[in-house]
Amino acid sequence: MSRNFKITVNGTEYDVAVEELTDGATQIMPRYTPAPVAAVSAAPAAIAVPKAAPAAGGGAQVAQMGGVVTQILVKAGQSVNEGDKIAELEAMKMKVPVTATCSGTVSAIHVAVGDAVEGGQALLTIA
Repeated sequence: MSRNFKITVNGTEYDVAVEELTDGATQIMPRYTPAPVAAVSAAPAAIAVPKAAPAAGGGAQVAQMGGVVTQILVKAGQSVNEGDKIAELEAMKMKVPVTATCSGTVSAIHVAVGDAVEGGQALLTIA
């Protein structure tokens, strides 16, 4: 048995015919059978790190969070003091300065502008 309804959506009227499938009984989802779920047995793929970097240690200056290197403000051989801004990272449109944790001379730079880095990854080394 078909029933006609008039429905208004955002100011537009629609004539809708709805066919009743049962004899007055209410069924929300007749004859619903959930699809079987397959078991997942494969291990997730390993995430590749864009560039291999030396482990943090000694005078290694590390990224405090994952992001993209937007600036490197020092050069190899340059003297820096503890607290000097040495680089800048960006994550989620937020720029975060990286400051030197010790005084000394920059002996190596392990990343370049535009590199994606992870938290704890060595950016440069101060000897």
